[in-house]
Amino acid sequence: MKLEELLHHTLAIHAPWRIVRVRNDLGKSQIDIWVSREAQRSGWFFATRSSPTPGSEQIWRHINIGNARCIVHAVIPSDVEDADLQWLGEASQPFTRAFARQIAGMFMQGVSFASVCALLDLPVADLWKFKHRLDTGKSGLSAQGSAADANSAQVPAPNDPIWEELLSGSLQLDIRILSLKLLLTKLREQFSVIGDSEVRNLKAHELQRYFTRHEKMLSHELAQLARN
Repeated sequence: MKLEELLHHTLAIHAPWRIVRVRNDLGKSQIDIWVSREAQRSGWFFATRSSPTPGSEQIWRHINIGNARCIVHAVIPSDVEDADLQWLGEASQPFTRAFARQIAGMFMQGVSFASVCALLDLPVADLWKFKHRLDTGKSGLSAQGSAADANSAQVPAPNDPIWEELLSGSLQLDIRILSLKLLLTKLREQFSVIGDSEVRNLKAHELQRYFTRHEKMLSHELAQLARN
């Protein structure tokens, strides 16, 4: 695999988008890349193609390159198809969609907020902004496979519809554990305003993880799930 192909593959940047410029002197442990939908090629590896698309340049944090932060610069043409934007970010948001899905997957696996910040070298303010949009169903994530979760003989699988029934309120439980009452109240409030199926799935996974982690003290609640 050629170096250019390897970089595109590593960063999940696919046609019609191409890397047209790279700089590594704009910040410590940071690589900036410029991408364009233009396919014409001339000159050396990352040499300039045809004239860039008119418009305002937007900037997002993208998937890390090793231990280095990756910053994407792009101008989104007004006639671009939604299918071409599956990895780029939304306007005024800090992350590309590809990076946002990676972060959401870490939350789905139970990685703590502080650990996500540390592992990905993220500013707390940017992650809070993303987490708030995620919890209110405004993250704009497109459907994509999720990481596997721990399973239990008594706890239904993460993709079992019973979790969405609990979150929507169509299924009610007699709950004896205060922490579960508080968690379910919070998740139901968030679930009620979420339209994105992937983010709804994330909330279902969050509830399922709670049951898996606290299985021993939730026998009363799990017995009710088994009857449904």
